[in-house]
Amino acid sequence: MKELKDLIVTTLDERKANDIKVVDFENGNPLVDYFVIADAASHRQIKALADHVVDAIEKAGYKIKTVESERESSWILIDAYDVVAHIFLTEDRAHYNLEKLYQDLIK
Repeated sequence: MKELKDLIVTTLDERKANDIKVVDFENGNPLVDYFVIADAASHRQIKALADHVVDAIEKAGYKIKTVESERESSWILIDAYDVVAHIFLTEDRAHYNLEKLYQDLIK
């Protein structure tokens, strides 16, 4: 699912997401191939980023399993089966620190 991962990264980059990182599970996790992690400075920005990612995924013909967030959420998770995107509010990204959990797999 490298193509889907690349689509998500490109969409986030084009929309000016901060510090985009990819965690590569392709050879070690039977549930997911990649995590894509990014952040933005406001709730409005993370919502807009998530909306653009969802639109890009659907326009490319991929399926989305779920989008997890609550109103004014500081973390939006987009599960597209083989690729999961995590879009954080900047200050909360440091709190959850997914990169530390998977530091050996980040590209």
